[in-house]
Amino acid sequence: MPDRTPICLLVDDPCPLIHVYRCHIIDVHHEPPLTKDGRPLLEFIPNDFLDRFCDVMERWGIKGKISIVPSPGGRGDVVRGIEGFDPALTRQWLETAKRRLGPLCDFCSEGITHNLAVNLQTGGYFDESENDWSQHQTRETLTPYLIRQLELLRDAGIDANGVTSPWVFGIEVESEYIAAMVAAQKAVYQRDFSWYFLHAYNDRPDTRPWIAYGQGPSTLVSIPANMDDYWWQTINSPRTDAAFVSSVADNMLTADGQCGAILEVLNAGGWPVLVTHWQSLFSNGLETGLAALDVLGQRVQQHLSDRVAWMTCMQLAHLTARR
Repeated sequence: MPDRTPICLLVDDPCPLIHVYRCHIIDVHHEPPLTKDGRPLLEFIPNDFLDRFCDVMERWGIKGKISIVPSPGGRGDVVRGIEGFDPALTRQWLETAKRRLGPLCDFCSEGITHNLAVNLQTGGYFDESENDWSQHQTRETLTPYLIRQLELLRDAGIDANGVTSPWVFGIEVESEYIAAMVAAQKAVYQRDFSWYFLHAYNDRPDTRPWIAYGQGPSTLVSIPANMDDYWWQTINSPRTDAAFVSSVADNMLTADGQCGAILEVLNAGGWPVLVTHWQSLFSNGLETGLAALDVLGQRVQQHLSDRVAWMTCMQLAHLTARR
């Protein structure tokens, strides 16, 4: 392990049942819920997709982080259940995630709704996305917002040891956001060591995690992505053929193991941190993105098992702090 470079997969936007990408296209972007090629975006993502995702992660030992949006689209939440569905389906999703992904991934919050910002005073919603709302807040308003999302996960039985930004939540007030994350982790989980995902540096392959906050007993590590979500294209394509699936994986590592973004990061001295989204893997029901992840996992094992070791975000954070 010490001789190998860390590699990590960040999966944004997972949640039980709700297709949050569809929700924020409607509520935030005010656009019709269609793919770029004109197909209606499916309203829900069934629980058995999580099972198939777990199959791929387990098959190749892929590690990283899985966000859980605690009140996806504002349609119920992970404690009470998703509106319109038997609460048992939400519990089933969470139990599967904990049982099968817990050994491989860290869990984290990603906003409250990943949609419109919640007015904590009234329980209603602001006319802004969580992203837009966050950019003019302070630690005094961000802290209770982060506490709410972490409390929902905690009360659903999830240990969320990090925070992911929906969109680029807090990037314009990052020092306030950092202080709020530190305070919220302490308040909800009594945790002094944590991590967050906000930054994506697709043009900086040499990027590695860094300590964003270190005062007294508290440490917060920033985990940046350093390559694109190459899976995203599968949302907007009806293709599911093997050549297309292979071409998606080629962006990260070719079949012969000679080219791709992962090698570019390794050769630049960075730690490969891949990022994708639940909707990118679901591919509007075709699951082409998940098939490409399966191919990529096999290629990494075949060609790079002596160079890289899959790690969770918390493992990256501890490694960063030790170094």
